[in-house]
Amino acid sequence: MNKNKNNWLLIAGLTLSAPLFAQDVSYTTLNWPPFIGESEDRNGVLAEIVKQTMDASGTDYTLEFTDWSKALEDVLAGKKDAIIAAYYSEERAKNYHYSLPIYSVYTGLVTRESSGIDIKFFQSYDELNSYRISKLADSVVGETFDKHPFPNIKPYATEQEAVQALFDGEVDFYAGNLDVAKDLAKKIGQDSAELSIVQPPINEQEIFVMFSKATENGLEQRDAFNKSLVNLQASGQYDAILSSFK
Repeated sequence: MNKNKNNWLLIAGLTLSAPLFAQDVSYTTLNWPPFIGESEDRNGVLAEIVKQTMDASGTDYTLEFTDWSKALEDVLAGKKDAIIAAYYSEERAKNYHYSLPIYSVYTGLVTRESSGIDIKFFQSYDELNSYRISKLADSVVGETFDKHPFPNIKPYATEQEAVQALFDGEVDFYAGNLDVAKDLAKKIGQDSAELSIVQPPINEQEIFVMFSKATENGLEQRDAFNKSLVNLQASGQYDAILSSFK
């Protein structure tokens, strides 16, 4: 985890002395298996990290699963306190308080071996302009990827729909995480072994919790979360959580 490393270390230093916030915190997120989801073991590794971070702080919390766009809107409006499983973007940072990173994954272009697409490696996004690409609506894939004016990119309301479109031949690539695509392929009765990622990966994405700027105490909640997360990592409990999901 190295993106914006200096910023996160600065935040960590500030939050070590921050008081824990006692009020209940309401979290929301999407079903994003295998990392987080209603049907995952302990709701997935991301949910377990947040759970144990909150437990360590002595703070009660709730977690609601919904679609990604609604989760973003609810936290933006202050209807929910925080959203789990967000990538960083400068635009989002204007509207949400970012936690320290809680995990990291790779994003890339996922393709089907039987699709007839012969691209295994690309050097420029311009090489992909003629291809159809699915992605989750309102998601971040990578800073340079998101800024590129792809003419044939198709947003879908859920990751499952974006992956299904790949198997249905509606698109040539799915832009996202390979593990997520493989997990969803199994859930929709498709062969996950058909899926591979085009090289190079688009980005190594750190995963964050974003707290609402619309609530009166969003910054205090973020600081309390950061303090507890740092303590969780220092105690070795964070590594134990990761190991328990291997």
